[in-house]
Amino acid sequence: MPSGCFAILLPTDSEHKVLGYYFADKRVKFDLSSSLLLRLNLDHSKNEHNFLKLKDISFVSYKHVFKGKLARKAHGLIIGLLLYEEEKPEKFQSSLRNAASALEVSDFLSLSQTEFEEKLQEIYIEHLETLTDSLDPVALEESIKNRVKEMLSGSNKERKLADELLKKIQNGEHKKISEFYKTAEEALKVDDYDKATKFFKKSAEVADEFLEKDLTKVLNYKSKIANKIPVLNKNRDKTLQDAIIAIKNEDFNKAYIFFKRAAEISKELMEADKEEEYNLKSKALQDFYNADQKFKKK
Repeated sequence: MPSGCFAILLPTDSEHKVLGYYFADKRVKFDLSSSLLLRLNLDHSKNEHNFLKLKDISFVSYKHVFKGKLARKAHGLIIGLLLYEEEKPEKFQSSLRNAASALEVSDFLSLSQTEFEEKLQEIYIEHLETLTDSLDPVALEESIKNRVKEMLSGSNKERKLADELLKKIQNGEHKKISEFYKTAEEALKVDDYDKATKFFKKSAEVADEFLEKDLTKVLNYKSKIANKIPVLNKNRDKTLQDAIIAIKNEDFNKAYIFFKRAAEISKELMEADKEEEYNLKSKALQDFYNADQKFKKK
């Protein structure tokens, strides 16, 4: 699981600007120096994706180029992920593209730095932090222990709660989060949506007991969406059929709209790979349609 992320704006009228940071691991200390910013700019003038291994930390980054009205204000942005030593940077390329696209449509230029970093946290949780990594018992134990360390220096109430959490970890109760989640996922495979809903909820409840707020939010969403999966899958299949028919009829504008809708449904289903696939198809069709319209006007 990455330890955090950052975003840099590439304005048209000035040099790069650091928009903000989000650190999932609060122990991490990282700041983009002027020399590091220059190096990033140089590397990204040649490559869309870039990987840098420094003395204390490594990160993978992606340069996203703006088009349309936003391109008048900035060339684009660079979004980066801070990695632990064992992480493979190539597995995050797709996630970084999705995160950059999500930022582009979020009206982020109007946000203060504090507001932007809140938005960056949302995007990190939704696009960059994989749920599988978050549910790993070892990663969970480490996350909870880090929180407990902070609580031990707090009020009497916090210290008491910290002791309770430590006892629960020692008893292995945190492992129920991933165990319940796996049961829910197995239930989905056999179309038992009521059971999936129940066990996603149970997983969320245990995560909440351990004060894993972000994870609790995601698990509660999975519980809420479980019974909707058959309808969402049916709607997506119909939308994709409509897209194919539109392409056969050479109605590329309609096809673009249908693929865009399929991407939105995939996002609701939390299927990042399919979301990216349909977004790319939608974008390609939109570009083709716009180019075709310009050609016809000549």
